Amino acid sequence: MVDIVVSTSAYLAFNIVGMQDLDRNLGVEALIENANDHVWRRAFEVLLNNRPSQFTIHGPFLFMDLSHKDCKFDEVIENYKWTFDYSNRYNAKHVVLHPQGYIDNFRDEARESRQGRCLERVNRLAELADEFGANLLVENLCYPEILFEQEEYVDLFRQIPNVKALIDVGHSLIKKWDVPKLLCDLGDKIDAFHIDDNDGVIDQHVKLGDGILDYNEFFDAYKKYCKGARLVIEYLGVPTSEIEKSAEWIRGLAE
Repeated sequence: MVDIVVSTSAYLAFNIVGMQDLDRNLGVEALIENANDHVWRRAFEVLLNNRPSQFTIHGPFLFMDLSHKDCKFDEVIENYKWTFDYSNRYNAKHVVLHPQGYIDNFRDEARESRQGRCLERVNRLAELADEFGANLLVENLCYPEILFEQEEYVDLFRQIPNVKALIDVGHSLIKKWDVPKLLCDLGDKIDAFHIDDNDGVIDQHVKLGDGILDYNEFFDAYKKYCKGARLVIEYLGVPTSEIEKSAEWIRGLAE
């Protein structure tokens, strides 16, 4: 049976208390930087108790651009040590990494230079993940300027073989990627997906079927090339009852 996980993105800030009512057969992905140690310890006591399904973590990404020459990478390392400690403590199946941040001055440095710096830092975080025994996944992004277009993103996993991929299908819509080809090219290098939908312009994180994603085409490719990869529902502003209905539908499409 495919593992269906629900991101805390739908329960930001104090709304996290409402997630305790989520169907216990659905897993939880924690946006780990959205709360402190005290909140997470208390939240996980409630969220993960008697929940046999999987737990995953979305690693820190706010105010973090691995490609920038002035990135405070020592602070990033410490932040990810904290994250990997949570991964070990609660037996997380994966930790998600954004390979870059928003770039507002893209032309002040050669793209190749930024990309090389980014790869070096992703590789260092991959080594750190290995030290902690964590499963680090690199996500595709949808900023106006991205350092890894589709083929470059695929090549990243050849250059850094000890990480795997998390494909955000909503991001791929915005960047107009060929998703069936992406799944074919990466195959078992894909460990998980963020499942969300949008209008092809804005990263809305609406329910699957409420945007433009051809979900039949997607799940045909999913079952052909990477069946069994974890499916993380990453919605915004969607109530629990609607998330549960969507999860049931997604499970049917995936199996």
